[in-house]
Parts: sequence; C-alpha cells; structure tokens
Amino acid sequence: MIAWVLWFFMALPLFLLDGWFSGFETLPMPDLTLALCLFMAMHARPASLPGLLIFAGLARTVVLDGDAALHILALGIPVAVLVPARVMFFRRHALWQCLAAGFLTLALAKVGALLGRFADGEIAASVSFVDVMWAMLLVPPAAWILRSLPPLSRFRERSE
Repeated sequence: MIAWVLWFFMALPLFLLDGWFSGFETLPMPDLTLALCLFMAMHARPASLPGLLIFAGLARTVVLDGDAALHILALGIPVAVLVPARVMFFRRHALWQCLAAGFLTLALAKVGALLGRFADGEIAASVSFVDVMWAMLLVPPAAWILRSLPPLSRFRERSE
C-alpha cells in the first residue's frame, strides 16, 4: 500500500523532471516517459500495470494538454504491445532493451498523434531518426535507474 501512495506522489515530479530535461536542447537527455514505459513493458508485474498506467496518465495530464483518458491510452497502448513480447525475449539483454526503447519512441509519437485527432489536444511531436537513436542509447540506463529506485522497485516481477 505504501508503494502505491509513493508512486502516486512520485509520478507528477517524474513528468515535471522530464519536462525540465526536455529544455536542454544542446545536450541529449533521457526521456523519462520512455524510461517509465520501458520499465512497465519489460519489468513490472502484470497485475500492477493498470495502477501504474492510471497514475502516470493522471500525472501526465497535469503537465501536457489533453484529458486523462487520452494520456492513459497513449502510454498504455505501446506498453500493451510490448508486454507479450517479454515472454519471448530475455528482458535484461541490452539489445532488446534498446530495440524496445526505439519502438516506444516511435509508438508514443504515432499513438499520441492518432489519439490527438479524436480528442482536444495533440500530445505528440514529430520524431526523427536521431531522436530514436538517442532514445535507444539513453532510455535503457534511465529505465534501469527507475526500476532500482523505490517505489517502482516494489512493482518489479519477483523473478528479477
């Protein structure tokens, strides 16, 4: 129960920190939204995914335009696509982590643009090849840091 309360209060500062990182245009910074999605797709217990996604979507609603359902779907659809793939792949293998980060970069932008057509706001920006490459390099270490820190460390699968 304490982990859920901590996650509820940690989700908003995580997205605020992500917005602060995006202000650095000269240095490549990890996208914490992608790192959180990578954690949920590769390491979180399936039973905890709905709560993690709901709190992340609510926190993202405060930071970005659009309503809560739009953000929950924009985060949840790419994660839902990757969750079955973790049965086939060894989760800690760096290659799969990098490929999943690249997929999430493209999927979050495309799903956000698609869902933005049906809702009030557009929540995605265009993604270049360079963005995908930086995400493949920077997001897996950021996801490793996130999964090591409380409260997200409490939501990892027991087999790790």
